[in-house]
This record gives sequence, structure tokens and C-alpha cells, in this order.
Amino acid sequence: MRAVLTIAGAGLLLGARLWAAEAETGDPVAAVWKEQHLTFTYMGRTSRYSCDGLRDKILAMLMDLGARRDMKITPVGCVEARPSTRLGVLSPSLALVFSSPSLPDPAAQPLHAGDLKAVNARFEPFILTNDAFRNLSLADCELVEEFARQILPKLAARDVRSDITCLPYQESGSRFLLRGRILRALN
Repeated sequence: MRAVLTIAGAGLLLGARLWAAEAETGDPVAAVWKEQHLTFTYMGRTSRYSCDGLRDKILAMLMDLGARRDMKITPVGCVEARPSTRLGVLSPSLALVFSSPSLPDPAAQPLHAGDLKAVNARFEPFILTNDAFRNLSLADCELVEEFARQILPKLAARDVRSDITCLPYQESGSRFLLRGRILRALN
């Protein structure tokens, strides 16, 4: 019985390694830079962010998921980098303009020069979870949940799986794991 379990475990490990190798070395695909214009609104109950803090977190997640560095993120409803108070609730919003790799759409028309410019890309694995190196903690659970709901569907992502449980007003018991494959430029 032990030998059977050892062989089965080795098979699973080999399969996982092959999947990871395939995902990281997938064939390049023809893609284009697609400019996105979005408004991101955060209304979390557990964590509050300054306008600059919210901008920095969203910028980091977009960069991690392959957005081009020349993005513009403008806080909306902020006075001196602090969110305005509406009905006693602090709810900063962001106006996002960024370019990300996308599969070509023959009917699409460029919005600006450089938009829809050809780029080699490939689908690579991504994971968003609490990670000190990415400056994400359990306190960011609601932010990641809103990112997954408002922004991720606009990106070229495949096989997206999310396990997000955010408990309002507390960090303990909250968790988030967002993973899949995202189209990233190779150049």
C-alpha cells in the first residue's frame, strides 16, 4: 500500500511540475496593447486607505498583472490626498487609464497612438494572496475582492479561480487567494 501511495504521490508531483513548466513556457501569442479607461470605487468596511495609499495598492496589483508602466491613476474626490467624507463614509475612487496586453480584436479601433500596437505575449500564472513582499495583508481582503470584481474581468485572464472570504470589521478569519493565468508582454 505504501508503494502505491508513493507512486501516486510522485505522479501528482510530476503532473504539477509539468503543468507549471507548460504554463511558464507556453508558446508566445500575438497580442496588442489595449488601453483601458475604468473607475475603481472602494467601499470596504475593514480597511480604510488614503487616496495615495489606494492608488499605490492598485498600481502594484496592475503592474503585477502585466499592465504597462505608463499608466495614469488619478484619485477622485480627494482633497490633499485624503478622501472626502460623504455621509460620514470615507470612500475614495480612482480614475484608471492603463494599457494591458489583449488578444487582437479585428473590429477594435485604436483610441490613441500606440494603442493596439502589436506585442508578443504569453499566458503566465499569477497569484494574489497575502504576501509581505507584494505589500498585501489580510487587511487588504476587501480591496482584492473589489479588484477581482471591477478590474480583473477587463484583463486578458484565463482559468481564474478565487477563494475570497472577507469578514467585515475584522482581519481574523478573512482570507483571499486569487489565481489563474494572465496575458503578459514578453518585451
